[in-house]
Amino acid sequence: MQNLRGFIVDNYWDERDCSLNLFLNTESGLAKAKFTNERPTFFVPIDAKLPSDLICDEVKDLPLKSFDKKAVKAIYFKSIEQLNRGKEVLGRDGIRSFENDLKVESRFTMERFIHGSCELSGDIKEVETGYEVLNPRVSSAHYTPRLSSLSLDIETARDGRLLSIGLAFYQAGALKKEICYMLGHKDVECSETLTLLDSEKKLLQALNQFFKEYDPDLVLGWHIVGFDLKFLFNKSLEFDCPLYLSRNGDRLKVNEVGNNTYCDLRGRQIIDGPPVLRQNFFSFKNYKLDTVAHELLGTGKDIESTGESKVEEIERRFVEDKKGLAHYNLLDCKLVYEVFDKIKLIDLLVARSFYSGQSIEKVSFSSASFDHFFLPRLHRKGFVAPNVLDIHRDEASTGGMVIEPQVGLFENVAVFDFKSLYPSIIRTFHIDPYSLLMNEVNPVKTPSGHTFSGSEYILAEYIEKLMSERAKAKEIKNDSLSQAIKILMNSFYGVMGSQRSRFYHADLPSAITQSGHWILRRSIEFFENLSLDVLYGDTDSLFVHIKSVQSSEELEKLATDLNHYLKVMLEDEYKVESQLEVEFEKTYQKIFFSPMRNSTEGAKKRYVGYLDGKLDFVGMEYVRSDWTDLAKNFQYSLYEALFMGDEPERLIKETIKNLKNGMYRDELVYTKRLSKRPWEYVKNIPPHIKAALELSREEQQSMREISYIMTVNGPKALAFDQYKADTQHYIEKQIKPIAQTVLSVLNTSFDSIIEGDQLSLF
Repeated sequence: MQNLRGFIVDNYWDERDCSLNLFLNTESGLAKAKFTNERPTFFVPIDAKLPSDLICDEVKDLPLKSFDKKAVKAIYFKSIEQLNRGKEVLGRDGIRSFENDLKVESRFTMERFIHGSCELSGDIKEVETGYEVLNPRVSSAHYTPRLSSLSLDIETARDGRLLSIGLAFYQAGALKKEICYMLGHKDVECSETLTLLDSEKKLLQALNQFFKEYDPDLVLGWHIVGFDLKFLFNKSLEFDCPLYLSRNGDRLKVNEVGNNTYCDLRGRQIIDGPPVLRQNFFSFKNYKLDTVAHELLGTGKDIESTGESKVEEIERRFVEDKKGLAHYNLLDCKLVYEVFDKIKLIDLLVARSFYSGQSIEKVSFSSASFDHFFLPRLHRKGFVAPNVLDIHRDEASTGGMVIEPQVGLFENVAVFDFKSLYPSIIRTFHIDPYSLLMNEVNPVKTPSGHTFSGSEYILAEYIEKLMSERAKAKEIKNDSLSQAIKILMNSFYGVMGSQRSRFYHADLPSAITQSGHWILRRSIEFFENLSLDVLYGDTDSLFVHIKSVQSSEELEKLATDLNHYLKVMLEDEYKVESQLEVEFEKTYQKIFFSPMRNSTEGAKKRYVGYLDGKLDFVGMEYVRSDWTDLAKNFQYSLYEALFMGDEPERLIKETIKNLKNGMYRDELVYTKRLSKRPWEYVKNIPPHIKAALELSREEQQSMREISYIMTVNGPKALAFDQYKADTQHYIEKQIKPIAQTVLSVLNTSFDSIIEGDQLSLF
């Protein structure tokens, strides 16, 4: 075989033999490519006098310049160790270097314009595990993979034993094998899905064998890195039984840095539920597997209890009902896969890999993704970039423009939205690091006064391409691809404004946001000229009081007229062609703009709209995970009453009465995430930490969030079943703040309603 196309599952530099390694999923199976001819490199000024003790492989003059427009030369090294020593030697002598922090594998793929998949050409040999090839030619190619997945979950006991390992293997979207390896003697009849082994070491050995036999591309789990793999790693040390879960034969290693846990399975990718869902902008009430599964699948875990009760049930099943424990263990494995499948998470990650150029585990690394497309294009323009740590940190840029809302209840409010506002501003004024560098060539001024080149730019053309491809993705209803492109485009402003990016410059984000301010102000003038009030504006949206009902066609015509108005103004004032596109989005039949807490001024990014019989909450307690269900349900009912013209007083009194009568017992739970281990809090100990500290040290060790109740005896974790709720706390901290927001606009107060209700008792 001479040619092979595949998706890059993993790529990394191996310092042991100074090689670059690619693992690819191909139609014909797994392929591994090894490159022994790649060299770590960075750049220095061409006139730099290199120290005599600098050890390197080669120094070469190149037609490249640094951002100060001075020529540079490349220094090539044989290893990362040699490169790091070279950085130290040059730094000692005050010699500046460029791009010395770029990983070898990143430079390898980006300079070949490889995004997610590629084609190998060479002497490709068939081996037992698939295919191998040494130093092949590599070119950009598109290949959509069908990745195999292994969902892994373990169960443990309070005494630290590993009770079972659940494994569910999927290929081509179908469950091919499920097995639970459980500690125990063969006094229980085994089955196709349950195998009993008489030692923890044998459980680890069985896991090794399963990985070798089924060889998954992806390893899935829920807190799999910080709990499952960490626990298994410690067990492998305890029993001197190395786990070989990587494809390159390395032993499993799990490292902890501060409160973060890291693990690489070379040749595979780990998809860890909660962090990956957050990184890909999925939002849930909380990120417990049971919660997410119920919301997406309508079903949940086999053991619904939490805390100590859950542990007791697991241990009871282990002793009395091993098949029941196996069912629970395997159901967790399958729920993880089914959750990912329901939201097409793996499809999204693959699509993001295609556009970011990063491996599946790293598609959310926005600065690395920006480097991947921008650096090779910058090199071809004749420039090299600075190191991240060498960037001069200027003042922070202004944020997006937010217009203070007019507080109160309004009818017939139309929302006009700027489609991809910041990317459109970048296209209109050609804003990017290279254009800023070349701003003396055909200069273009922005409304903020910053100057960019009207002919020398990179980012604007790329965004135009992305917008076109996103439109095509929408046409064919490829939601994953559309979302992947949207996420990438929306990251550009953030990267150029991030002080952790090698391309940071205060002029870049400032030019974008201040141009956005100018656009919103001109748009407000447009509506005011038509005697229409803009009630609120937020970065890329305007809320316009139409006052009377207008058809969608009339409002779309209004958006078209605004587009023309801005186009003419931009041509006249800045001599640029507008790439802006305003769309009529929707009309709220009613909308309530909230005041700030304890103030009459409008609160930004906080409103509730009523549209076609549904309530739309933005920035309110209803959509925040740190408020109780009691508060959320009360807030929903309160605004439902407000929009229907009902008096809120009756609902408030009824809610408080029911609360005191114990009707909302299941709605009083707070859920909070932990940023560190509970015992690490020393000075200020908030309520959720007080609740966590009453649990066992083992439970605290693996804790990422805690659910608790405020009781008359203080905060108590849900593990404590018996409690008497502190009803006054919930009235003051959950009911009152929400009610007062509405009551202040109605010129009354929560206290006056409650006091009146109490007086009526006499």
